[in-house]
Amino acid sequence: MLTNFSRRRTSIVLSVLLLLSLLLTPFGPSLNAQAARATGTVKNRILNVRSSASTGSSIVCKLTQGTKVTILSETTGDDGLKWYNVYFAYNGDAKEGFVRADLVKVSGSVSNTSSGGGSSSNTAAGSGSTRYVKPPVAIIRTYASTNGDIRSRLDRGTSVTVLSSKTGPDDGRTWYKISFTKNGSAMEGYIRGDLLVETNPGGTSSNTTDVSGVRYVNVDVVRVRTYASTNGDIRSRLPKGTPVTLISSKTGDDGKTWYKVSYQDSGYQLNGYIRSDMLSESGSGSGGSSGTSSGGSTNTPATIKPAVANIRTYASTNGDIRSKLSAGTGVTIISEKTGDDGRKWYKISYSLNGLSMQGYIRGDLLNVGSSSSGSNNSNGSSGSNTSSGGAAVAQVRTYASPYADIRTTLPNGAKVTILKEVTGEDGQKWTKISFTQNNEKLEGYIPSSILKH
Repeated sequence: MLTNFSRRRTSIVLSVLLLLSLLLTPFGPSLNAQAARATGTVKNRILNVRSSASTGSSIVCKLTQGTKVTILSETTGDDGLKWYNVYFAYNGDAKEGFVRADLVKVSGSVSNTSSGGGSSSNTAAGSGSTRYVKPPVAIIRTYASTNGDIRSRLDRGTSVTVLSSKTGPDDGRTWYKISFTKNGSAMEGYIRGDLLVETNPGGTSSNTTDVSGVRYVNVDVVRVRTYASTNGDIRSRLPKGTPVTLISSKTGDDGKTWYKVSYQDSGYQLNGYIRSDMLSESGSGSGGSSGTSSGGSTNTPATIKPAVANIRTYASTNGDIRSKLSAGTGVTIISEKTGDDGRKWYKISYSLNGLSMQGYIRGDLLNVGSSSSGSNNSNGSSGSNTSSGGAAVAQVRTYASPYADIRTTLPNGAKVTILKEVTGEDGQKWTKISFTQNNEKLEGYIPSSILKH
Protein backbone atom coordinates (compact mmCIF):
# COMPACT_ATOMS: atom_id res chain seq x y z
CA MET A 1 0.00 0.00 0.00
CA LEU A 2 1.39 3.39 -1.00
CA THR A 3 1.94 5.93 1.73
CA ASN A 4 0.55 9.43 1.36
CA PHE A 5 4.10 10.69 0.69
CA SER A 6 4.60 8.09 -2.07
CA ARG A 7 1.29 9.05 -3.67
CA ARG A 8 2.19 12.74 -3.59
CA ARG A 9 5.64 12.02 -5.08
CA THR A 10 4.14 9.90 -7.86
CA SER A 11 1.59 12.62 -8.58
CA ILE A 12 4.30 15.30 -8.77
CA VAL A 13 6.42 13.18 -11.15
CA LEU A 14 3.45 12.55 -13.46
CA SER A 15 2.55 16.27 -13.45
CA VAL A 16 6.12 17.24 -14.37
CA LEU A 17 6.20 14.69 -17.20
CA LEU A 18 2.86 15.95 -18.53
CA LEU A 19 4.05 19.57 -18.42
CA LEU A 20 7.27 18.70 -20.25
CA SER A 21 5.23 16.84 -22.87
CA LEU A 22 3.00 19.86 -23.45
CA LEU A 23 5.97 22.24 -23.65
CA LEU A 24 8.02 20.12 -26.03
CA THR A 25 5.27 19.03 -28.42
CA PRO A 26 4.87 22.39 -30.26
CA PHE A 27 8.59 22.55 -30.87
CA GLY A 28 8.96 19.03 -32.25
CA PRO A 29 7.97 19.78 -35.84
CA SER A 30 10.01 22.99 -35.80
CA LEU A 31 13.14 21.18 -34.67
CA ASN A 32 12.59 18.48 -37.25
CA ALA A 33 12.01 21.10 -39.95
CA GLN A 34 15.18 22.91 -38.93
CA ALA A 35 17.16 19.69 -39.14
CA ALA A 36 15.89 19.19 -42.68
CA ARG A 37 16.63 22.71 -43.85
CA ALA A 38 19.04 23.30 -46.69
CA THR A 39 22.41 24.89 -46.07
CA GLY A 40 24.48 27.20 -48.24
CA THR A 41 28.14 28.08 -48.65
CA VAL A 42 29.18 31.59 -49.72
CA LYS A 43 30.78 31.56 -53.20
CA ASN A 44 32.01 35.15 -53.48
CA ARG A 45 35.06 36.58 -51.74
CA ILE A 46 32.69 38.98 -49.94
CA LEU A 47 28.89 38.62 -49.81
CA ASN A 48 26.50 41.36 -48.63
CA VAL A 49 23.70 40.13 -46.39
CA ARG A 50 20.69 42.46 -46.84
CA SER A 51 17.77 43.35 -44.57
CA SER A 52 15.31 42.44 -47.35
CA ALA A 53 15.35 40.79 -50.76
CA SER A 54 16.62 43.86 -52.60
CA THR A 55 19.99 45.40 -53.45
CA GLY A 56 18.47 48.70 -52.35
CA SER A 57 18.00 47.50 -48.75
CA SER A 58 20.50 48.06 -45.96
CA ILE A 59 23.46 45.72 -45.44
CA VAL A 60 23.15 43.62 -42.26
CA CYS A 61 26.76 42.40 -42.45
CA LYS A 62 29.32 40.98 -44.89
CA LEU A 63 30.21 37.27 -45.06
CA THR A 64 33.44 35.86 -46.43
CA GLN A 65 33.88 33.05 -48.97
CA GLY A 66 33.22 29.60 -47.50
CA THR A 67 30.94 30.82 -44.67
CA LYS A 68 28.07 28.40 -43.95
CA VAL A 69 24.47 29.64 -43.68
CA THR A 70 21.15 27.90 -43.03
CA ILE A 71 18.44 28.63 -45.61
CA LEU A 72 15.04 29.41 -44.09
CA SER A 73 13.10 30.08 -47.28
CA GLU A 74 13.29 31.19 -50.88
CA THR A 75 11.76 34.35 -52.30
CA THR A 76 11.79 36.48 -55.43
CA GLY A 77 13.09 40.01 -54.93
CA ASP A 78 11.97 43.30 -56.48
CA ASP A 79 14.70 42.73 -59.08
CA GLY A 80 13.02 39.51 -60.24
CA LEU A 81 15.94 37.40 -59.01
CA LYS A 82 15.81 34.53 -56.53
CA TRP A 83 16.89 35.34 -52.93
CA TYR A 84 17.31 33.21 -49.80
CA ASN A 85 16.28 34.18 -46.27
CA VAL A 86 19.17 32.81 -44.20
CA TYR A 87 20.45 32.72 -40.65
CA PHE A 88 24.02 32.19 -39.49
CA ALA A 89 26.56 32.82 -36.76
CA TYR A 90 28.40 36.16 -36.93
CA ASN A 91 30.93 37.32 -34.33
CA GLY A 92 29.37 35.00 -31.79
CA ASP A 93 25.79 36.18 -32.45
CA ALA A 94 22.95 34.58 -34.43
CA LYS A 95 21.92 36.80 -37.34
CA GLU A 96 19.32 36.63 -40.10
CA GLY A 97 19.06 38.32 -43.49
CA PHE A 98 18.71 37.90 -47.25
CA VAL A 99 21.29 36.87 -49.86
CA ARG A 100 21.01 36.44 -53.61
CA ALA A 101 20.59 32.76 -54.44
CA ASP A 102 23.21 32.61 -57.19
CA LEU A 103 25.91 33.72 -54.72
CA VAL A 104 25.67 30.65 -52.48
CA LYS A 105 26.26 26.97 -53.17
CA VAL A 106 23.23 25.04 -51.86
CA SER A 107 23.21 21.64 -50.19
CA GLY A 108 19.78 20.09 -49.62
CA SER A 109 16.26 21.05 -50.70
CA VAL A 110 15.09 24.63 -50.18
CA SER A 111 11.55 25.15 -48.87
CA ASN A 112 9.82 27.82 -50.96
CA THR A 113 7.72 29.32 -48.17
CA SER A 114 8.04 33.01 -48.95
CA SER A 115 6.21 34.80 -51.72
CA GLY A 116 8.67 37.67 -52.03
CA GLY A 117 6.59 40.55 -53.27
CA GLY A 118 3.70 39.77 -50.97
CA SER A 119 0.07 39.50 -51.97
CA SER A 120 -1.15 41.95 -54.50
CA SER A 121 -4.42 43.84 -54.19
CA ASN A 122 -4.60 44.15 -57.98
CA THR A 123 -7.42 42.62 -59.91
CA ALA A 124 -6.28 40.33 -62.71
CA ALA A 125 -5.11 42.27 -65.75
CA GLY A 126 -6.95 41.45 -68.94
CA SER A 127 -5.55 41.57 -72.45
CA GLY A 128 -5.10 45.16 -73.61
CA SER A 129 -5.19 46.67 -70.11
CA THR A 130 -2.57 49.15 -68.91
CA ARG A 131 -0.44 48.54 -65.84
CA TYR A 132 2.50 50.35 -64.21
CA VAL A 133 5.82 49.09 -62.89
CA LYS A 134 5.80 48.98 -59.07
CA PRO A 135 9.46 48.53 -57.88
CA PRO A 136 12.26 51.04 -58.57
CA VAL A 137 13.54 48.73 -61.32
CA ALA A 138 11.78 45.66 -62.74
CA ILE A 139 13.42 43.01 -64.89
CA ILE A 140 11.62 41.94 -68.06
CA ARG A 141 12.31 38.30 -69.04
CA THR A 142 12.24 36.35 -72.30
CA TYR A 143 9.80 33.85 -70.79
CA ALA A 144 7.69 33.42 -67.65
CA SER A 145 10.44 32.46 -65.22
CA THR A 146 13.22 34.08 -63.21
CA ASN A 147 15.47 31.75 -65.19
CA GLY A 148 14.52 33.55 -68.39
CA ASP A 149 17.16 35.79 -69.97
CA ILE A 150 16.87 39.51 -69.20
CA ARG A 151 15.29 41.35 -72.11
CA SER A 152 15.12 44.79 -70.51
CA ARG A 153 14.79 46.76 -67.27
CA LEU A 154 11.94 49.20 -66.65
CA ASP A 155 11.81 52.02 -64.07
CA ARG A 156 9.05 52.55 -61.54
CA GLY A 157 5.97 54.13 -63.09
CA THR A 158 6.66 52.91 -66.62
CA SER A 159 3.38 52.05 -68.35
CA VAL A 160 3.02 48.70 -70.12
CA THR A 161 0.24 46.98 -72.05
CA VAL A 162 -0.78 43.48 -70.95
CA LEU A 163 -0.99 41.03 -73.85
CA SER A 164 -1.74 37.81 -71.97
CA SER A 165 -1.19 36.01 -68.66
CA LYS A 166 0.07 32.56 -67.71
CA THR A 167 1.20 30.58 -64.68
CA GLY A 168 4.97 30.37 -64.42
CA PRO A 169 6.14 26.74 -64.74
CA ASP A 170 8.87 27.19 -62.10
CA ASP A 171 7.14 29.19 -59.35
CA GLY A 172 3.41 28.64 -59.98
CA ARG A 173 2.82 32.41 -59.93
CA THR A 174 1.02 34.68 -62.40
CA TRP A 175 3.20 36.24 -65.12
CA TYR A 176 2.12 38.75 -67.75
CA LYS A 177 3.33 38.98 -71.29
CA ILE A 178 3.57 42.74 -71.93
CA SER A 179 4.44 45.23 -74.63
CA PHE A 180 6.29 48.46 -73.87
CA THR A 181 8.50 51.11 -75.44
CA LYS A 182 12.18 51.40 -74.50
CA ASN A 183 14.54 53.93 -76.05
CA GLY A 184 12.09 54.47 -78.92
CA SER A 185 11.75 50.74 -79.73
CA ALA A 186 8.60 48.64 -79.25
CA MET A 187 9.42 45.50 -77.26
CA GLU A 188 7.72 42.52 -75.62
CA GLY A 189 8.59 40.31 -72.66
CA TYR A 190 7.39 38.75 -69.40
CA ILE A 191 7.05 40.26 -65.93
CA ARG A 192 5.81 38.74 -62.68
CA GLY A 193 2.27 39.87 -61.89
CA ASP A 194 3.01 41.30 -58.42
CA LEU A 195 5.50 43.77 -59.96
CA LEU A 196 2.69 45.62 -61.76
CA VAL A 197 -0.03 47.86 -60.28
CA GLU A 198 -3.20 49.43 -61.66
CA THR A 199 -2.41 53.03 -60.70
CA ASN A 200 0.83 54.87 -61.38
CA PRO A 201 3.00 54.75 -58.22
CA GLY A 202 5.05 57.71 -59.39
CA GLY A 203 8.29 57.44 -61.26
CA THR A 204 9.23 57.42 -64.89
CA SER A 205 5.88 58.43 -66.34
CA SER A 206 4.63 60.82 -63.64
CA ASN A 207 7.39 63.35 -63.10
CA THR A 208 9.68 63.06 -66.09
CA THR A 209 10.35 66.03 -68.36
CA ASP A 210 12.06 65.68 -71.72
CA VAL A 211 15.25 67.74 -71.96
CA SER A 212 18.09 68.00 -74.45
CA GLY A 213 21.63 69.25 -74.73
CA VAL A 214 25.10 68.22 -73.62
CA ARG A 215 26.48 68.45 -70.10
CA TYR A 216 29.91 67.66 -68.61
CA VAL A 217 30.84 65.85 -65.41
CA ASN A 218 32.06 68.50 -62.91
CA VAL A 219 33.35 66.21 -60.10
CA ASP A 220 36.44 63.98 -60.10
CA VAL A 221 34.38 60.82 -60.58
CA VAL A 222 30.59 60.58 -60.89
CA ARG A 223 28.55 57.42 -60.35
CA VAL A 224 25.98 56.77 -63.05
CA ARG A 225 22.98 54.99 -61.49
CA THR A 226 20.38 52.60 -62.90
CA TYR A 227 17.59 54.84 -61.59
CA ALA A 228 17.20 58.29 -60.02
CA SER A 229 18.43 57.48 -56.53
CA THR A 230 21.69 56.96 -54.64
CA ASN A 231 20.23 53.50 -53.90
CA GLY A 232 20.34 52.66 -57.60
CA ASP A 233 22.99 50.20 -58.74
CA ILE A 234 26.12 51.83 -60.18
CA ARG A 235 26.15 51.38 -63.94
CA SER A 236 29.37 53.30 -64.66
CA ARG A 237 31.88 55.71 -63.14
CA LEU A 238 32.75 58.67 -65.36
CA PRO A 239 35.76 60.96 -64.83
CA LYS A 240 35.62 64.75 -64.70
CA GLY A 241 34.97 66.41 -68.04
CA THR A 242 33.17 63.44 -69.63
CA PRO A 243 30.38 64.69 -71.97
CA VAL A 244 26.89 63.22 -71.63
CA THR A 245 23.72 63.81 -73.65
CA LEU A 246 20.55 64.71 -71.73
CA ILE A 247 17.43 62.62 -72.34
CA SER A 248 15.06 63.65 -69.54
CA SER A 249 14.92 65.04 -66.01
CA LYS A 250 12.97 63.88 -62.99
CA THR A 251 12.75 64.29 -59.23
CA GLY A 252 14.57 61.46 -57.49
CA ASP A 253 13.87 59.62 -54.25
CA ASP A 254 15.93 62.27 -52.44
CA GLY A 255 13.79 65.16 -53.75
CA LYS A 256 16.60 66.42 -56.00
CA THR A 257 16.67 66.76 -59.77
CA TRP A 258 18.29 63.90 -61.70
CA TYR A 259 19.09 63.67 -65.40
CA LYS A 260 18.70 60.57 -67.48
CA VAL A 261 21.70 60.70 -69.78
CA SER A 262 23.26 58.86 -72.69
CA TYR A 263 27.03 58.38 -72.79
CA GLN A 264 29.91 56.24 -74.07
CA ASP A 265 31.72 53.82 -71.76
CA SER A 266 34.24 51.18 -72.87
CA GLY A 267 32.88 51.25 -76.41
CA TYR A 268 29.25 50.82 -75.32
CA GLN A 269 26.46 53.40 -75.73
CA LEU A 270 24.70 53.39 -72.35
CA ASN A 271 21.94 55.21 -70.46
CA GLY A 272 21.78 56.01 -66.75
CA TYR A 273 21.01 58.67 -64.13
CA ILE A 274 23.24 61.45 -62.72
CA ARG A 275 22.24 64.05 -60.15
CA SER A 276 21.98 67.44 -61.85
CA ASP A 277 24.44 69.25 -59.55
CA MET A 278 27.21 66.91 -60.74
CA LEU A 279 26.90 68.18 -64.32
CA SER A 280 27.82 71.55 -65.86
CA GLU A 281 27.12 73.19 -69.19
CA SER A 282 30.81 73.98 -69.66
CA GLY A 283 33.46 71.34 -70.29
CA SER A 284 36.29 73.62 -69.13
CA GLY A 285 36.86 71.42 -66.10
CA SER A 286 37.72 68.49 -68.29
CA GLY A 287 39.74 65.82 -66.62
CA GLY A 288 42.85 64.29 -67.99
CA SER A 289 46.38 64.72 -66.84
CA SER A 290 46.66 66.71 -63.66
CA GLY A 291 50.33 65.88 -63.43
CA THR A 292 53.15 66.97 -65.69
CA SER A 293 53.06 65.26 -69.03
CA SER A 294 56.39 63.96 -70.24
CA GLY A 295 57.59 63.75 -73.80
CA GLY A 296 57.13 59.98 -73.81
CA SER A 297 53.59 60.08 -72.52
CA THR A 298 51.66 60.59 -75.73
CA ASN A 299 50.97 57.69 -78.08
CA THR A 300 53.90 55.78 -76.63
CA PRO A 301 53.76 51.96 -76.91
CA ALA A 302 54.17 49.87 -73.76
CA THR A 303 53.53 46.36 -72.47
CA ILE A 304 52.13 44.97 -69.23
CA LYS A 305 54.87 43.94 -66.79
CA PRO A 306 53.23 41.69 -64.08
CA ALA A 307 51.43 38.40 -64.71
CA VAL A 308 48.07 40.20 -64.38
CA ALA A 309 47.56 43.97 -64.05
CA ASN A 310 44.37 45.78 -63.01
CA ILE A 311 43.27 48.59 -65.31
CA ARG A 312 41.33 51.17 -63.27
CA THR A 313 38.60 53.71 -64.06
CA TYR A 314 40.75 56.52 -62.63
CA ALA A 315 44.27 57.05 -61.27
CA SER A 316 43.85 55.34 -57.91
CA THR A 317 43.77 51.84 -56.45
CA ASN A 318 40.30 52.88 -55.26
CA GLY A 319 39.14 53.10 -58.88
CA ASP A 320 36.94 50.26 -60.14
CA ILE A 321 38.72 47.56 -62.12
CA ARG A 322 37.82 48.11 -65.76
CA SER A 323 39.86 45.18 -67.12
CA LYS A 324 42.60 42.73 -66.24
CA LEU A 325 45.48 42.49 -68.72
CA SER A 326 48.10 39.74 -68.76
CA ALA A 327 51.89 40.12 -69.03
CA GLY A 328 53.10 41.19 -72.45
CA THR A 329 49.79 42.74 -73.57
CA GLY A 330 50.47 45.77 -75.75
CA VAL A 331 48.95 49.14 -74.80
CA THR A 332 49.35 52.78 -75.88
CA ILE A 333 50.08 55.51 -73.33
CA ILE A 334 47.82 58.55 -73.80
CA SER A 335 48.86 60.74 -70.89
CA GLU A 336 50.55 60.76 -67.50
CA LYS A 337 49.37 62.09 -64.13
CA THR A 338 50.01 61.88 -60.41
CA GLY A 339 47.50 59.64 -58.66
CA ASP A 340 45.82 59.81 -55.26
CA ASP A 341 48.78 57.90 -53.84
CA GLY A 342 51.33 60.43 -55.13
CA ARG A 343 52.71 57.96 -57.66
CA LYS A 344 52.90 58.13 -61.45
CA TRP A 345 49.89 56.71 -63.34
CA TYR A 346 49.37 56.36 -67.08
CA LYS A 347 46.13 56.70 -68.96
CA ILE A 348 46.27 54.00 -71.65
CA SER A 349 44.28 52.72 -74.57
CA TYR A 350 44.13 49.03 -75.45
CA SER A 351 42.01 46.44 -77.22
CA LEU A 352 40.09 43.75 -75.34
CA ASN A 353 37.50 41.32 -76.67
CA GLY A 354 37.44 43.28 -79.94
CA LEU A 355 36.64 46.57 -78.18
CA SER A 356 38.80 49.68 -77.99
CA MET A 357 39.05 50.69 -74.31
CA GLN A 358 40.81 53.19 -72.04
CA GLY A 359 41.79 53.16 -68.38
CA TYR A 360 44.54 53.89 -65.85
CA ILE A 361 47.52 51.83 -64.73
CA ARG A 362 50.28 52.57 -62.25
CA GLY A 363 53.51 53.54 -63.98
CA ASP A 364 55.67 50.80 -62.44
CA LEU A 365 53.43 48.11 -63.97
CA LEU A 366 54.39 49.03 -67.56
CA ASN A 367 57.41 48.38 -69.70
CA VAL A 368 57.43 51.71 -71.53
CA GLY A 369 58.71 51.78 -75.09
CA SER A 370 58.21 48.07 -75.81
CA SER A 371 55.40 46.61 -77.87
CA SER A 372 53.58 43.31 -77.76
CA SER A 373 54.79 40.45 -79.90
CA GLY A 374 51.16 39.91 -80.80
CA SER A 375 51.35 36.18 -80.17
CA ASN A 376 48.18 34.45 -79.15
CA ASN A 377 48.64 31.09 -77.50
CA SER A 378 45.11 29.90 -78.05
CA ASN A 379 44.65 26.17 -77.94
CA GLY A 380 41.12 26.25 -79.25
CA SER A 381 39.89 22.83 -80.25
CA SER A 382 37.38 22.18 -82.98
CA GLY A 383 33.99 20.79 -82.15
CA SER A 384 30.31 21.63 -82.17
CA ASN A 385 29.94 22.54 -78.53
CA THR A 386 33.38 23.23 -77.11
CA SER A 387 35.33 26.46 -77.44
CA SER A 388 38.31 28.16 -75.88
CA GLY A 389 38.58 31.75 -74.69
CA GLY A 390 40.26 34.11 -77.12
CA ALA A 391 40.89 36.94 -74.65
CA ALA A 392 43.85 37.14 -72.24
CA VAL A 393 41.42 37.06 -69.31
CA ALA A 394 37.70 36.55 -69.93
CA GLN A 395 35.18 37.79 -67.37
CA VAL A 396 32.27 35.38 -66.93
CA ARG A 397 29.09 37.30 -66.03
CA THR A 398 25.94 36.22 -64.19
CA TYR A 399 23.79 37.31 -67.12
CA ALA A 400 24.23 38.66 -70.64
CA SER A 401 25.41 42.20 -69.89
CA PRO A 402 28.78 43.94 -69.50
CA TYR A 403 27.46 45.31 -66.18
CA ALA A 404 26.31 42.03 -64.65
CA ASP A 405 28.22 40.72 -61.63
CA ILE A 406 31.45 38.92 -62.51
CA ARG A 407 31.07 35.25 -61.55
CA THR A 408 34.71 34.38 -62.25
CA THR A 409 37.49 34.89 -64.79
CA LEU A 410 38.90 32.40 -67.29
CA PRO A 411 42.39 32.48 -68.83
CA ASN A 412 43.16 32.43 -72.54
CA GLY A 413 42.69 28.92 -73.93
CA ALA A 414 40.28 27.73 -71.23
CA LYS A 415 37.88 25.08 -72.55
CA VAL A 416 34.16 25.73 -72.13
CA THR A 417 30.92 24.08 -73.26
CA ILE A 418 28.45 26.23 -75.21
CA LEU A 419 24.87 26.06 -73.90
CA LYS A 420 23.16 28.74 -75.99
CA GLU A 421 23.62 32.16 -77.58
CA VAL A 422 21.46 35.18 -76.70
CA THR A 423 21.29 38.90 -77.42
CA GLY A 424 22.45 40.86 -74.37
CA GLU A 425 21.35 44.16 -72.86
CA ASP A 426 23.98 45.89 -74.97
CA GLY A 427 22.55 44.50 -78.22
CA GLN A 428 25.60 42.27 -78.70
CA LYS A 429 25.71 38.45 -78.94
CA TRP A 430 26.53 36.63 -75.70
CA THR A 431 27.10 32.92 -75.14
CA LYS A 432 25.95 31.01 -72.08
CA ILE A 433 28.70 28.56 -71.17
CA SER A 434 29.43 25.84 -68.65
CA PHE A 435 32.89 24.97 -67.37
CA THR A 436 34.72 23.39 -64.45
CA GLN A 437 36.77 25.53 -62.08
CA ASN A 438 38.29 24.38 -58.79
CA ASN A 439 36.44 21.06 -59.23
CA GLU A 440 33.11 22.91 -59.33
CA LYS A 441 30.72 22.95 -62.30
CA LEU A 442 29.78 26.56 -63.11
CA GLU A 443 27.72 28.45 -65.70
CA GLY A 444 27.75 32.05 -66.91
CA TYR A 445 27.81 34.40 -69.88
CA ILE A 446 30.67 35.80 -71.99
CA PRO A 447 30.67 37.87 -75.20
CA SER A 448 30.46 35.54 -78.20
CA SER A 449 33.23 37.53 -79.89
CA ILE A 450 35.89 36.21 -77.50
CA LEU A 451 35.24 32.51 -78.21
CA LYS A 452 37.27 30.49 -80.68
CA HIS A 453 35.96 27.14 -81.94
